[in-house]
Amino acid sequence: MKYASDFRKIARDALFGNWKVAVLTGFVASIIGGTTSGGSVNFSSNDNSSTNTLNELPLGEALELIVPIILSLGALLAIWALALLIIGGAAKLGYARFNLNLIDRKPAAFSDLFSCFNRLGDGICMDLLMALYIFLWTLLFIIPGIIKAYSYAMTPYILSEHPEMTVNQAITESRRIMNGNKWRLFCLRFSFIGWMFLCVLPMFVLLPLVMIGVAGFVLWVIVSFGALIGGLLFLTPYQEAAQAAFYREISYVPQYEAGTENEQL
Repeated sequence: MKYASDFRKIARDALFGNWKVAVLTGFVASIIGGTTSGGSVNFSSNDNSSTNTLNELPLGEALELIVPIILSLGALLAIWALALLIIGGAAKLGYARFNLNLIDRKPAAFSDLFSCFNRLGDGICMDLLMALYIFLWTLLFIIPGIIKAYSYAMTPYILSEHPEMTVNQAITESRRIMNGNKWRLFCLRFSFIGWMFLCVLPMFVLLPLVMIGVAGFVLWVIVSFGALIGGLLFLTPYQEAAQAAFYREISYVPQYEAGTENEQL
């Protein structure tokens, strides 16, 4: 039985000589919702001069300045969320195919990320059903929801490799192969925490720069978030390749019959 260190080694070996295409593919996958996990970075400024300027404005003029900005940002976020809903699932299928090609030592191309865009319906259905099932389990308590999230984690890989399956069949198959393996996947994901800590370390080490003034704050933002984004550019493909190696180790030709989608979730 392989452990987290074994999957990381498999990932490193697979990425050797393929880092450029892996970083590019992982970056675009992160933007279009194709990764199996993600995060967001929020930029905010505490510049007192800007705050004072707003405070000096009459309420009506301040609202005239702020409301259009808020509405514009809200509209952009709504458009982005809608785009992710439409293409995010298909991107997950394509990114799963890319990483499986890497692990299987087959040609892995940037175009793999878009190779399942003819299956937008499957992608949307996969994202919605998984979110719905996890939400329903979370209603019982937070822990069952987390457990089910791990149970369904292999669904994109299964659906990518087996387009003849329905989404419910792929979810059921993921539950089957993850039986007894959820803790192993948790340990694999947790094993990257040291790298994640290094990505955010400059943000805390350089925090005193904020006290210097505007110039120090700008320098802190550039260095801290530059290190964070740069680190994630390389950490994301590493994590995704390791998880693909995990899937390859626990999976084999699935045995399913019509009607398995009706099994207990």
